[in-house]
Amino acid sequence: MTDFTETRSMLKKLAMAHGAKTPVGRACHNLLEMTENYSRQIGADQRQQLRSNIEREKSRLNELLSQLH
Repeated sequence: MTDFTETRSMLKKLAMAHGAKTPVGRACHNLLEMTENYSRQIGADQRQQLRSNIEREKSRLNELLSQLH
């Protein structure tokens, strides 16, 4: 099982810093939910789909953050 403790902590802080109703905050919350689901006992097909979704959302979050700087 993958340990997302540090990642989840960083995402929570980032969401609080930007606000939950902002695009950055929503992306953080999406990733929080996906990492929580990934940590559960799920099938290989679901895990692969979540992995793809997590990567896509990480890219979107990075793009949103780069637009702010």
